[in-house]
Amino acid sequence: MNPLDMMKFKGMFEKFVTRHPMLPKFFARIQPEVKEGSVIELTVTPPDGEPLKANIKVQAEDMELLQMIKNMQQK
Repeated sequence: MNPLDMMKFKGMFEKFVTRHPMLPKFFARIQPEVKEGSVIELTVTPPDGEPLKANIKVQAEDMELLQMIKNMQQK
């Protein structure tokens, strides 16, 4: 990702967090609970449709990325 895109992403992410303040709080709350073997499930419900679900089982290789995401939230 080039530096300009990173700056744009940072600004957009900050606005997103302002609009949805409970999401970072939720991620902060669950972060200590996410370990290898944990299942993360996402559900998206379109305004006029059926819920769509997906899940992943956290693998050891995923932990570094999750730590990076955690570090991004703290900055």
